[in-house]
Amino acid sequence: MLANLYWFFFFLVVYWSFCLFWGARTLRKKTSPESYYLADRNISSWVFFFSATAATFAGITIISYPSLIYADGYSFLATAAIVITIPLGSILFFKRQWMLSRKYNFITPGEMYFKYYQSHTLRITILIIGLFFAVPFLGIIIGATGSMVEFVSAGELGRDSAMWVLTAVVLFYVVSGGFKPMVSIGVLQSWLFFVLFISIGFGAFYFLGGLEFFDDLAIVNRFFPLGSWGSTQGYGGGDLSGFFNVPGVIQWVAGLGKNNPAGGPWTAVMILSFTLSYMGIILSPTFSMWSYSVKSPRSFYYFQIWGSGAIVGIFLFIFAALLGVGANFLGANSFVNMNGFAISQILPEIDLNNISSLIFSFIGGLESVSPILVGFLSICLIAALQSTLAAFLMTSGSMVARDLYRPYIDNEPSWTRELLVARLSMLLICLAALYLATYFETSLILLGGLAIAFGFQLFPVLLGMIWFPWITKTGATLGLITGMFFVILAETFGHKLTGNALPWGRWPLTIYSGLWGLFFNVIVCFLSSAFSTNDPDQEHRKSFHDFMNDHMGIHPTRKKIKSLAYVLFLLWAFFSIGPGLIFGNLIFGSADLSYDNWIMGIPSLWAYQIIWWAIGVLLIWFMANKLDLSTLPKKPILNGDEYSTPDEVEEKGNYIDKMGGGYGWPLILIGMAVATVILSVYAL
Repeated sequence: MLANLYWFFFFLVVYWSFCLFWGARTLRKKTSPESYYLADRNISSWVFFFSATAATFAGITIISYPSLIYADGYSFLATAAIVITIPLGSILFFKRQWMLSRKYNFITPGEMYFKYYQSHTLRITILIIGLFFAVPFLGIIIGATGSMVEFVSAGELGRDSAMWVLTAVVLFYVVSGGFKPMVSIGVLQSWLFFVLFISIGFGAFYFLGGLEFFDDLAIVNRFFPLGSWGSTQGYGGGDLSGFFNVPGVIQWVAGLGKNNPAGGPWTAVMILSFTLSYMGIILSPTFSMWSYSVKSPRSFYYFQIWGSGAIVGIFLFIFAALLGVGANFLGANSFVNMNGFAISQILPEIDLNNISSLIFSFIGGLESVSPILVGFLSICLIAALQSTLAAFLMTSGSMVARDLYRPYIDNEPSWTRELLVARLSMLLICLAALYLATYFETSLILLGGLAIAFGFQLFPVLLGMIWFPWITKTGATLGLITGMFFVILAETFGHKLTGNALPWGRWPLTIYSGLWGLFFNVIVCFLSSAFSTNDPDQEHRKSFHDFMNDHMGIHPTRKKIKSLAYVLFLLWAFFSIGPGLIFGNLIFGSADLSYDNWIMGIPSLWAYQIIWWAIGVLLIWFMANKLDLSTLPKKPILNGDEYSTPDEVEEKGNYIDKMGGGYGWPLILIGMAVATVILSVYAL
């Protein structure tokens, strides 16, 4: 244990030195709003690729996915399709948001929404959503970093004191330098995030001895129900294992907490509503603001296809699945241990009510292999979590300064005063998150359940601003507030507020709260817009859309494929995350039968998910590239530009330097992957 701590502190000092260097480097530099908040809108493609990938996914996947796969099985793994739906959300909106930010010099999403909709109510509501996103997630992530330290030190270092110290470093470099050091450090954090998942994947594969363990898995499954939910009891085409199968298209149950669905809540409709709702991450003010910072919208292309779709997809569909399912044979499952099926005892027995410790246990279990590896991977986990922490902290503090203080308290503050307010806001937000993580951990979980679903309610607001000029400010505002209200009613938080008096539980009819909210949101938004006669702002909104259409219109040779794109998306959604997902239960052989019945050598649902994930990556590429949704604008966006005809920038050049184009960043990725494989093979 002492060796673990020695190497943990060694790598921690190295990591901290890098973070403090970047913070100190920018502390005394003269700044301006654009340089502090957005790094002068000059973030290159490869920097955005790394930092945005880690910030978007590390905080929500690295602990939850292996743990929940262990508890809920392959039906939950289907939700890993967020690696497709999240970039699809950015494909729809990022490029046009970037264009608007360039033309009007927007710093925060609140400024953009206010300029377009002319609504103070909407601006404040979006600020509230941003804070609802930030504080709970900050608290959860901060708590996880403290728990990691407590675990790796076997309780010698306390969770609370550890998370306060670890967070202080993040606070320093974000507050001191703003966006630039955050994304620069984010590159390192993303590398460590990638290394961690690759090491875990190869480590799990090594300790399991290859895929042959599936033969034992099939035997165990016939005698003992794995996971939390047992049998589907008639849903999903029969009385099947809830661990290996999707429990039907939908279940007509009141909701979790009132009556539980057979085989678990992860029906096809639940998976569809959950994965679509997770667009709320990329639609949230936090990541909308990120889209303003890049030099070129081509940056989005690399993040969408390679960062999210391909790389994080491999991590979740392959590596997280191996660890989550394999944990049953690595010591976590008491029944497997008792009956002699365990392959290794690297994990302690893990109760299904304490699944969040899985990733900690696996890293700690490597002590017998190499204390160096334990120390290094512990820092990798902390760095990965802190990438998301820094993103939320930076953007939420910026929004308080720009969308609350500046328009409503001091209309014309000096930059020195505004900077002070932004920094104090970050400090207060961080302290609030630390306080909640220390004293109200349960409340954080309740609030965290609202955050992503709240973000998803911005979908109609963005549709109006980016694509549909007929959506009015009244419709957008009333729809957003209505959607948030119904999200609360469909989540545990709402039931706590009402004393559990509501006749339904969490996620009624196995439909995620985000979709419940969006359903009523859209109804109110569209009806209000339809009945907003004599709208005085119509011409104002139209000017925005005229500008975007003039600079972004799809290439004439590609207009014919728009309908094809819609069809392809609907087909993918139906079979990958929708009702067609139930075909995956049996198409490659029933998991409830013997291993010899498995056509692909792995459970049918897993093979089915991997195939549709690969198709989803192709779908992202098609929409981002062929529909010109993540390419360079056809005309430069400059004040007073005199272009009268479209200028095909890919052929004639552009005011934007194509940073990150070439092969530099793929070579970095390949080199990092090779180094990780060598490290894993050597250590194991």
